[in-house]
Amino acid sequence: MKQYFIASICWEGILGGGIVADDEAITYKTGKVTVSPKIKNLEMKYRDIQGFTKKWVFCFPVFSIVMNDGETYKFILFNPKRFNSLLSDKVKQQIRS
Repeated sequence: MKQYFIASICWEGILGGGIVADDEAITYKTGKVTVSPKIKNLEMKYRDIQGFTKKWVFCFPVFSIVMNDGETYKFILFNPKRFNSLLSDKVKQQIRS
């Protein structure tokens, strides 16, 4: 079942968009035309996520997702509890398998 989150990525500024989560991955999507194709439709498979952290910057919840290849992506999420729960469950499942 897909879940949807309103999100902004911190990438050369703050870019609005959204995250679609399914059973295999989370995918950040934005409609900005001047963004590199890598960021425009950024898929992060749960098995490729090394870990994540959540902290508050001013009054915004910021998630830092660290990938196995060393890349880190930062997102501002507007439903942090639900997103944190999803990531916790999916990343833990990948570690166990």
